[in-house]
Amino acid sequence: MFQGSKTPARWMQQLAIPVAVLLLLSFARPVLAAEPQERMREILNAVAAVLKDPSLRGQDKQAERQQRVRQIILDTFDFEEMSKLALGPYWDRLTPQQRTEFVSLFGNLFERSYNNLVLRFLSERQSTYGRESITQDRAVVQTTLVDPTTSGQLPIEYRLIHQDQRWAVYDVIVDGVSLALNYQAQFDQIIRSASYDTLLQRIKKKVEEGSP
Repeated sequence: MFQGSKTPARWMQQLAIPVAVLLLLSFARPVLAAEPQERMREILNAVAAVLKDPSLRGQDKQAERQQRVRQIILDTFDFEEMSKLALGPYWDRLTPQQRTEFVSLFGNLFERSYNNLVLRFLSERQSTYGRESITQDRAVVQTTLVDPTTSGQLPIEYRLIHQDQRWAVYDVIVDGVSLALNYQAQFDQIIRSASYDTLLQRIKKKVEEGSP
């Protein structure tokens, strides 16, 4: 029986290897390989479109223009993950209510810094895209803002996390400086020399003043 051919057990054993490989590939979510960079293109193109929109030009349209850009940022940044990074070990000491309050305030503060350092240049500079790397649920997308008149370049690296079926930004590295970690150093100094409540009051004051 089964002479000149493989036994059922031997045949099943060899078949198991390619089947296992196919199953692993099917669960590898290959679609994620291109998503982080595509996500950043969508975000930056959306902001640039708002800034370049002729119907949103002028001082009388400034509030609407800012609100549209703000909505794009709120929809695409993970401010809770960013807050964890910015507060470091102090995050674990906060109550759920304190965390909610901090995320909201810090989101407003970060938005202003990111707008001053990056977004305001999008209408007049070209975004080019470099290396993209993905490690499990984290990704890094390298971009460069290029000034067409001077050829000056500003390297900007985006760090993203994959949550709720989407990629969201949790840190921005501008010319080698992490904005989240830069805030972490400032926040740590204030908490150590004063208190967390003092930090919260200073953030609230900056947000109210509209300063980054």
